[in-house]
Amino acid sequence: MKVKHAFKIIFSWVFIKVKAGPLAGKKWIITSGAKYILGTQEVYKTEAFIKNFNKGEILYDIGAHVGYFSAIAASINEGSGGIYAFEPRPMNARFFRIHMKANHFKNVTLFEAAVGDSESYVRFDPGHGSATGHVSLKGRLKVTQVSIDKMLKEGKIPSPDFIKIDVEGGEMDVLKGLVEIISAHHPKILVATHNQQCHTFVLDFLRSYNYSLEVLNPGNFKGDIEIIALPAVN
Repeated sequence: MKVKHAFKIIFSWVFIKVKAGPLAGKKWIITSGAKYILGTQEVYKTEAFIKNFNKGEILYDIGAHVGYFSAIAASINEGSGGIYAFEPRPMNARFFRIHMKANHFKNVTLFEAAVGDSESYVRFDPGHGSATGHVSLKGRLKVTQVSIDKMLKEGKIPSPDFIKIDVEGGEMDVLKGLVEIISAHHPKILVATHNQQCHTFVLDFLRSYNYSLEVLNPGNFKGDIEIIALPAVN
């Protein structure tokens, strides 16, 4: 794992143009993953995001990884709106910054932090790959955790139009930390649920705030189950 990590870092300044998809023609780090380069990364989730994210909107990208959805939002916004990304893993945050700079994306802010229902320091387990890290009591990394509700109250970030959440099992704590924002602003939400307990909680939580829900991949029993949640029309 250390060798693979070192390899990714060494080649983090080697770019290739994305072949297809919403980022076609953009520069991407060659060691980020083949699906990004080929334009086949999370196709159904990408389609749902593009369908529901509008130019000029504010995005909270929670669990931003290397910046894929933030890059799509920045491409759509063309300098308008704003992206506020949250990513606690140092290597992912580094790749995120490189991708944003290489493609001259504007109005993108990265917070190198996890998101939860309180401000604190938490343990973070990097997992077996760059996309599998999660907050865990057994994690070997100590990272900052922020409360987005508090950040909004303090004027550090604007209210969102769209929230994307992909935090490898931490969905419950993230949503609990967004209660005031969700109740007051009803942003559109795209969330990945990583186990049955989280999935059930997310469905019940969002329905309680009068959201209309669609499960994007209902037959996926072994991996993430993705949900697009839109404010119900009264």
